[in-house]
Amino acid sequence: MKAKKRQNESALVFSAQRGDKEAMQLLLIRNWPWLKGMVYSFINNADQVDDVLQDICVKLIRKIDTLREPERFRPWLAVLARREALRFRQKRAQRPNQLKPELAELKTDDKAQEIFENVEQQEQYKQISQAILSLPEKYQQVFMLEHSSDLTYGQIAEILDVPITTVQIRLVRARRMIYNKVINKDSKKVWGK
Repeated sequence: MKAKKRQNESALVFSAQRGDKEAMQLLLIRNWPWLKGMVYSFINNADQVDDVLQDICVKLIRKIDTLREPERFRPWLAVLARREALRFRQKRAQRPNQLKPELAELKTDDKAQEIFENVEQQEQYKQISQAILSLPEKYQQVFMLEHSSDLTYGQIAEILDVPITTVQIRLVRARRMIYNKVINKDSKKVWGK
C-alpha cells in the first residue's frame, strides 16, 4: 500500500510538472498538515504561518519542474518549506516588533481580565511552548511533525530523509527534554530555587 501511495504521489508530481492544477492542489492538500506544523516549529507564530505557507505555495508552483525525482517529493518539499520559514524568520528578526492595534486596545481594556481568566493553564502552555522552541532543531522538527498531523513515523522519516529509528529516538529525546524543562521550572517554583 505504501508503494502504491508513493507511486500515486509521484504520478501527481508528474502531472503537476506538466501544469495540471488539480494535481498541484491535491499535492498541497495531502501535505498541508505536516507543512503547517513544520513552518510553525520555525516561526512560532500561528498568525504568520499562513503567510509563510503562501510563500511556500508560490515557490512550489515555480520550482516543481526542477524536481528530478518525483518519488522524493516530500523531502524536497520539506527542504523548500524549511528554507522559506528560515527566510521569513530572518526577515522578522530584522524588523522591529510592533504591537497590533487590537492588542493595544486589549491591554487598556477593563475586560482583559475576563479573557485571561485561566492564568495557570496559560502559564503551563507557555512553559511547554518555550520548552518546545528551545529544543535543538532536529528534535523540534520531528516533535512538531508528529504532533501537528497524523503522519506515521515512516512518513516523518521520509519527509526528514532519515531512518525511522532516528525519528523514534529523536521523539523520545524531545519529549524527555520538554518534560525535564517543564518539571524543572515547576520544581523551582515549589522549592523557591
